[in-house]
Amino acid sequence: MRKVGFIGRLALTAGLTVLFEFPARTQELPLEHCDTLPVARVVVGGREFRFLVDTAATSMLNARSFASHEKGEKRRDMRVASWSGMASTSAREVTLERVVIGSAQFSKMKLPAIDLSALGNNCGGAIDGILGVDLLAELGATIDLQRETLHTAGAADKRSQGVPGELNREMRDCLDAFNRSDTEMLATCLDTNVAAFTSDADVHGRDPVISYLKEHYFQQGQLRMRETAWHAIGDTVWFEYEITPGPAEAQWHELGLALCRKSDGRWRIASLHSSRGEAVEGASGEKAR
Repeated sequence: MRKVGFIGRLALTAGLTVLFEFPARTQELPLEHCDTLPVARVVVGGREFRFLVDTAATSMLNARSFASHEKGEKRRDMRVASWSGMASTSAREVTLERVVIGSAQFSKMKLPAIDLSALGNNCGGAIDGILGVDLLAELGATIDLQRETLHTAGAADKRSQGVPGELNREMRDCLDAFNRSDTEMLATCLDTNVAAFTSDADVHGRDPVISYLKEHYFQQGQLRMRETAWHAIGDTVWFEYEITPGPAEAQWHELGLALCRKSDGRWRIASLHSSRGEAVEGASGEKAR
């Protein structure tokens, strides 16, 4: 059983908050455990809940723990990748009026809710949700498993955080390589053990990922990949991206996120998580089928 990256990855990004208040100073929160898995206490609506800390997952709720919050909320389909492979599920988008993590406070937070009871059954304790990469990024959090603490950034720390200039430059070169279908250049952008999680496959390793991109992307004609947002979590940086086809191709779009780490003196993509969405409107304004 792995300590981090246990439940898996959502190939879409959840909406987070309308308001987020940072504490004035940095804070260390103690981590608990469910078997070997790190767990943090999160306060929702004045009640305390146990959230699994997972840097490889998107934040989500256990639907059974938040059943009273689900009335009137809409459902949406998603695909989840985990140790057992890809699975499709339907989740409710739940709005939480007030969430407190340490001294940080979130308002009007929207998160998907699915049945996570298997997590608690596997580790022998209640798991009410997952504190994933998106919320950890908002908190400016770093995790110290040796000291069993979660360090959250204060307002001053958060203001000083930014995407390293060299990473920004290197990743823009990588996006350009993708848009040119330049697999030789793109290979230098990928970590040796890179993992790609898409709507229909889990692919591991640099060469297999390049082969997958050749077969499933670069044969479809002109594609455009662009970053839409950058986030930093300690020494790990990730960016959200969108892939769209050229104007002459069948219209669709794909959303995802890429985790980046520095190795051998340069930044490389360590994992890709993506999901292809509905058709987008073409030049005529009609939705492609």
